Amino acid sequence: MFNLMRAVRAVLWSFIGLGGRRADADKRTAQLGILPLIGVGLCMVLVLIAGLMALAHFAAGT
Repeated sequence: MFNLMRAVRAVLWSFIGLGGRRADADKRTAQLGILPLIGVGLCMVLVLIAGLMALAHFAAGT
């Protein structure tokens, strides 16, 4: 669970700049490995796209 939260923080930092200083982000990325970061990143992109589609559907009123 702790590694998942680390991966989420690292991906959020790379997406929108949340999560601390650059040196901390480099350390987190080195500790986690590339595959968990790619997996969390893809999941976050899919959630973002689904949210935007739901918002557009709601705004269109259909």
